[in-house]
Amino acid sequence: MHSWEVFIVEDDIRIAEINRRFVEKIEGFSVCGVALTEEEAKEQIAILQPDLVLLDIYFPDMNGLDLLRWMRSEFRGVEVIMVTAATEVNTLKHALDDGIFDYIVKPVIFQRFKDALLHFSEYKKSIHQLSADKEVNQNVIDSIIKREKSEVIPQSLPKGIDPITLDKVLTMLSNHKKGFTADDLGQLIGASRTTARRYLEYLVSEQKVRADITYGGVGRPERIYQYGV
Repeated sequence: MHSWEVFIVEDDIRIAEINRRFVEKIEGFSVCGVALTEEEAKEQIAILQPDLVLLDIYFPDMNGLDLLRWMRSEFRGVEVIMVTAATEVNTLKHALDDGIFDYIVKPVIFQRFKDALLHFSEYKKSIHQLSADKEVNQNVIDSIIKREKSEVIPQSLPKGIDPITLDKVLTMLSNHKKGFTADDLGQLIGASRTTARRYLEYLVSEQKVRADITYGGVGRPERIYQYGV
């Protein structure tokens, strides 16, 4: 089996180690290096030329978006997944404009991380299979460039609903068919129960999520939110 080489650019050595362990839990991927600074990142990327870079945005000595632009100008074949705490809409737009493959918000949920890397692997294999063909049809093109997102986030959202957090909530719900209470979801995304419930109730109003009443161990009713209606 082909092993995709992953390079991690992260200034927090503890998070870098978590990302390394996540990568090595996924079959077909290995970590070829880790950089904590801009100088280390540029030097090692130039030497190693990995298949995929996991890139943070906030660094003491640089902005990850600047490194992304440098990679795009020097090594266009290297794919990039942002792994960051940055949730500003403009940051996301700049990253998308510069051709990132995916954008994962910290704290990282392993299943979301795994889905991103497996999607990357499928995409690269599809491209490789086309190397002997001179032409493609529309169906082949659509199958290659289609993203496996469960939903498209609307452009206009009500106050208090952040698009990146909303996408994270949708991803978690779609990957866990049994659903969550607002308490459970809040703990998983690092938010309060009130915040989690706000996002869940918004999705219920948009008919993307349903809320069912169940009874806990002491007989009190709870709302269980599940993907789909």
